[in-house]
Amino acid sequence: MPADLKSMYEGILAACGGADNIVSLGCCMTRLRFTVREETLVSADSLRKVKDVAGYFYSGGQHQLIVGPSTAGKLVAYFNERHSFAPLEVLGFSAVMPAVAASQREMGKVQENKAAIRRKYSSRLSRVCAIIGNIFMPLIPAYIGCGLLLGINNILSKTLLAADPNTTALLGVFGNGVFFYLNAIVGYNANKEFGGTPALGVAFAGILNMPALANITLFGMPLVPGKGGVIAVLLVCWAGSWLEKRLRARLKGSMEMFLTPMLTILIVGVVSLAAIQPLAGWLSDQLAVQTQNALNHGGLLAGAVLGGTFLPLVMLGIHQSLVPIHQQLVDTLGANPLFPILCMAGAGQVGASLAVLWKTKNTKLKTIVKNALPVGILGIGEPLIYGVTLPLFKPFIGACLGAAVGGAVIAVFHVTSAIPFGVSGVVLFLALSNLHSVIFYAIGFVAAVLAGFGFTWQMGFDDPPNENA
Repeated sequence: MPADLKSMYEGILAACGGADNIVSLGCCMTRLRFTVREETLVSADSLRKVKDVAGYFYSGGQHQLIVGPSTAGKLVAYFNERHSFAPLEVLGFSAVMPAVAASQREMGKVQENKAAIRRKYSSRLSRVCAIIGNIFMPLIPAYIGCGLLLGINNILSKTLLAADPNTTALLGVFGNGVFFYLNAIVGYNANKEFGGTPALGVAFAGILNMPALANITLFGMPLVPGKGGVIAVLLVCWAGSWLEKRLRARLKGSMEMFLTPMLTILIVGVVSLAAIQPLAGWLSDQLAVQTQNALNHGGLLAGAVLGGTFLPLVMLGIHQSLVPIHQQLVDTLGANPLFPILCMAGAGQVGASLAVLWKTKNTKLKTIVKNALPVGILGIGEPLIYGVTLPLFKPFIGACLGAAVGGAVIAVFHVTSAIPFGVSGVVLFLALSNLHSVIFYAIGFVAAVLAGFGFTWQMGFDDPPNENA
């Protein structure tokens, strides 16, 4: 049944101190996220008990409620129809902290508990992961749509449309839509996150990828368009925004608006081609070589470690830091051998959740599992993590162990994905590189589900009593 938005809205407001206590509000694919003025007015227990909320946690300065893929956006719209909340960017650490600071100034003092929260979640790693998330998360819908089209086209071009190259070429154009301008989009988002002018990020990406570079030499060495991929774009945008901010602070008068962008592009353009792009190219080459070496020589063990440790990365919110690595592997190798291994985390969690569903006597928990399992099978794991396995803990361990088994299978048989990231679970079948990968991804997926189920069943868990018992 569809979620009762009115009931959820009223329950959330009651549990967080009312609409006046909410500073900013937004959502990602499955979660409602918000920040508040006064943390002491928020009741975590009450938020967890709101009808149709599958789970609650606090991360990165934000209160986050697991409400489901279609409900999250609808709930934000329902809130905003009744109040004017400041928008909250996806994983918006950079947006959250100024908003929180502003609300504190309005209150006239910094609350001790707020300061403690800021110290806890303002680590450099949190900042880096949040920035990377803000750069790449807006691309996920395009990655999913284009990735699925590429996968479907890969199947059709070898079967029903084998004799129709014109149609497959057209589908290929549609599927490559986001990837053709990917570096420009990344440049725009990156410069925005680093505090520079977003349009200059597009210019930086254009410089790095200009086909005319192939006809130019620098210090006697030929330049290579696109060398270093998104890693180069991220590094150049960081350097460019740093320089731009300092030029704007030093240049005065009306000439500033002309000189700053011109000098930024000129100086950063030279530095990027002379130093940053070669460094990024070396880094991307090393990334590809070391990943291949780890999977070729580490095999089963490497796959087990990678698969088994991915759920904790998701839990900590730092898995988004891997997105540039996924993209760079596809750019360098033509396929991604890492992503299918990490997808086993979702499969292990499906198995663990099935064991919970089988063993629990708690009616609410059964409902949460039944609602979260379909999207978990499709590759959206947050409802199962925060609503089922992590709160019970032992099933979370069982899910990690199941993922390790699946990851070992995937690594041993060298399964690769044709797209960097974006779709996982059973949907990834459509975006795998070849029939070999399809077959052994299926075997790995089933192995992870069965192992997750078995480990969780064997370890058991503390079954919460029914509230009306």
